[in-house]
Amino acid sequence: MIVRDVKIRVRYYETDCMGIVHHSNYVRYYEVARTEMLREFGTTYNEMEEYGVMLPVLEVQSNYISPAYDDDLLTVRVKLAKMPQVRMRFDYEIYRENGDLINTGAVTLAFMNSKTRHACRVPEYFVNLLKPYFD
Repeated sequence: MIVRDVKIRVRYYETDCMGIVHHSNYVRYYEVARTEMLREFGTTYNEMEEYGVMLPVLEVQSNYISPAYDDDLLTVRVKLAKMPQVRMRFDYEIYRENGDLINTGAVTLAFMNSKTRHACRVPEYFVNLLKPYFD
């Protein structure tokens, strides 16, 4: 399993009129953490697209436990539990600065050939980037 923590400061515009982070932003926080994890592996979405692979979202789950507020410093913990094949699932936990768990979620992506727009297996170069973490 690969686990990474990414810090995100809540910005005012992400809140609603009650000063609470709007629920739609949690999916964005997931994406920020996932993108940073991919960067740590040595790749980006742009690079994957250059290899002819896209990663559309198949499913999003989000469980709201407690609200986040403007200027909160959040830790988004992203986990990749197994080597991807045709799909890749990331699990998330979001913590307030005091350590309180405020949100959990998951996002499942599919590997898709950018030309045919059909599902495909994970590219070999991507498997090679992940192997050291799963051996």
